[in-house]
Amino acid sequence: LVVADLGCGTGELATELATAVHQVVAVDREAQMVAATRARTAHLDNVTACQGELHDLPLDGASVDVALCMLVLHYVSDLGAALAEVSRVLRPGGRLVVLDMDAHDREEYRRTMGHEHLGFSAETLESLAVSHGLTVRCRRELPHAPEVLGPPLFLAVLQPTG
Repeated sequence: LVVADLGCGTGELATELATAVHQVVAVDREAQMVAATRARTAHLDNVTACQGELHDLPLDGASVDVALCMLVLHYVSDLGAALAEVSRVLRPGGRLVVLDMDAHDREEYRRTMGHEHLGFSAETLESLAVSHGLTVRCRRELPHAPEVLGPPLFLAVLQPTG
C-alpha cells in the first residue's frame, strides 16, 4: 500500500506506518513539521515528507491507496476543496480514513487553537462526502473516557463514488 499521512505533524504516525506498508508520503503545511518528520524518519527509506496544503497536495492523481486525516479536518477552512483534492489522489478502490472530533459547542477552540470547525456530525460528514464525490463506508464513535477533557472522537472511512 501507498499511504498518505495528510497533516502528518512530527511524523509519529508515518514512522509507525512505515513498518507495515510499501510507502508513506507524509504531508504537512508547516515547514517545521515537515523538517521534524524528515528527522524522525531519516532512517526509513520508504517515507517521503513534503510540504503542502490539503487543497493542493503535492501528489500525482490516483497515486495513493489510503489517505489519512487524523485530527486535521477541523483546521481546514475549505473542506470542499480538501476533500476534492484527496479524492483526486486516491487510486480506484482507495480509501480516506478520517479521525476527528464529533460536533461540539466549544467555541473557544476557534480562538485558542485555531479550529475552523467545531467537529463534524454524521450528517455533516455525509453531506460533505456526497457533494465531493465520496461515500461514507462507515463512521464509528470512539469510546470516550470520562477523564478526557476534549470532545468525543469518531473514525470514518470514505471512498470515491463509482
